[in-house]
Amino acid sequence: MIDFKNKLDSIKDFMEKTYPKYLETFDLEAPFVTTEFLDFDRFKNSFCLFIEYDRVSFTSPYADDCKGIARIFCDVFLAFRNDTIANLDEKLLNASSAFYEMFRDERIDIADGITIQETNFFKYVEGNKHLVASKFSMEFDIRF
Repeated sequence: MIDFKNKLDSIKDFMEKTYPKYLETFDLEAPFVTTEFLDFDRFKNSFCLFIEYDRVSFTSPYADDCKGIARIFCDVFLAFRNDTIANLDEKLLNASSAFYEMFRDERIDIADGITIQETNFFKYVEGNKHLVASKFSMEFDIRF
C-alpha cells in the first residue's frame, strides 16, 4: 500500500530541513513551505515554497513480482516578492540553483529515484513586476 499523505509529508519535511543549508551559500533565508494551493493573494511571504501533487502513475516492472512503482509527479514553486526587480531576479536564480544542488548532492530516503524534468522561470507573476517564481517539475519513484 502506498500512503500518499505520508509521502507528501516526507517530501515537505525533507525540503524544510535540508534546503536552508543550501540557501546559506547565497545568503538567503529559508522559505515558508506549504503543500496548500498556490495562492499569491493568501501567501504574502517574501519567499515561499509550494509543493503540489500533480499526478501519479503506477507500473509493475516484473510480471512475477508483486511489487510495483508509483511515480509521483510534483510541481515545486519557489516564489519571491517584497523587493526590487533586480534583487528578486537574483534571489530567484540563486534559490533555484540551491534547490537543484540539494537534490544533486543529498542522499535521499524519501524516494527510490528522483528526477527534475524541467525548470521554468516566471517574471511578473499574475502581472505583478514585484513577484517572480520558478517551477520545478519533478518525479519521485517509490517502490510499494
